[in-house]
Amino acid sequence: MTRSPKIMISACELSADNYAGNLVKALLKQNPKCQIFGIGSRACKNAGMDVRLDISALSTVGIFESLRFLPQLYSSLTKIKTLLREEKPDIFIPLDNQGLHIMCCKYAKKLQIRTAYYIAPQYWHWGKKEEGEALANYVDHIFAIFKKEATFYKDCGLDVTYVGHPILDRIKAYRALETKPQMLGVFPGSRLQEIERLSPVLIQAAEALALKYDLTPCISVASPIFEEKIKGFVNRYSRTKTFDFHYENSLELIAKSRLSLVSSGTVSFEHALMGVPHVVTYRFNPITFWVAQTFFKKTLAKIPFMSMPNSLLNTMVFPELLQDKLTLENCVNHCSQLLDKKSQIVANSCEKLWNDLHQEDVANKVATSILSHY
Repeated sequence: MTRSPKIMISACELSADNYAGNLVKALLKQNPKCQIFGIGSRACKNAGMDVRLDISALSTVGIFESLRFLPQLYSSLTKIKTLLREEKPDIFIPLDNQGLHIMCCKYAKKLQIRTAYYIAPQYWHWGKKEEGEALANYVDHIFAIFKKEATFYKDCGLDVTYVGHPILDRIKAYRALETKPQMLGVFPGSRLQEIERLSPVLIQAAEALALKYDLTPCISVASPIFEEKIKGFVNRYSRTKTFDFHYENSLELIAKSRLSLVSSGTVSFEHALMGVPHVVTYRFNPITFWVAQTFFKKTLAKIPFMSMPNSLLNTMVFPELLQDKLTLENCVNHCSQLLDKKSQIVANSCEKLWNDLHQEDVANKVATSILSHY
């Protein structure tokens, strides 16, 4: 670009907001004249982006889970389309959240706005090649975060740049810290639905494990908007009321944790790359779970593991407790096995994962590609 590029970024969830924040910093460092605006939260705003809309509190996973937020989500889609139409950015960069962002990319295509998907739909992991090929009709570029993803989308006819996972940029400094982990981390999620369904069991299990291993239980509060809800669960389900609370930056708590109970998602990946033993948990709406098991058996068969670390390692290193398997007894038993019997297996697996994925300055690679090609 010969003029100052006008870049619209859309990061609708807290994890995507962190990645987008790093990208904004990298873009402004390489070209301080960049005009960057869009959808994000605290990380994007602190990095210097003009945040026009924050919908991080509306994030959901599942078929029926989003119904409670449907009016707000529809309104948000309308606002994003309006931004695209009125601002006419040089490039639109969505991060993750395929349900909303695919509709945005299709609309951007109609407006002849170029799109570069960063953390693209995981068709390479659980979908079909036809779905990847369809993506090529309304997405101009993919910034692939996994090598398998890059290969898949190239085979689908897309223009792809393999950059590595943006999580690596954030983790590097924390891996270098010399700490004596004395915490038992509890990470109930960054979505309201996760916090409501997981917190009761995780709080009780963490309390039992903290007593058994002489650790301090500490709950991660992903956003201030969840603080009151999480503290309410602690008051209701904890007998000792001895929990500490850690706000926002999950990596600080992970670095101090000897063991964790986590919601399935980015935080499991963070734990694995930092070498921290953890048990992965999740509960969907029962109807969503029934529909998935009844009508999407073939898709589910392609996904033997719930967490990305287990999928990449192709073995169940980190126990996964889904739906009815998520009980106090199972949490305690699996965590105890990780510490007492499988500590070396966990350590070796975490190191292998880091060595396989390690890349330098992921956000800078993405920024360089954006500024040189668009």
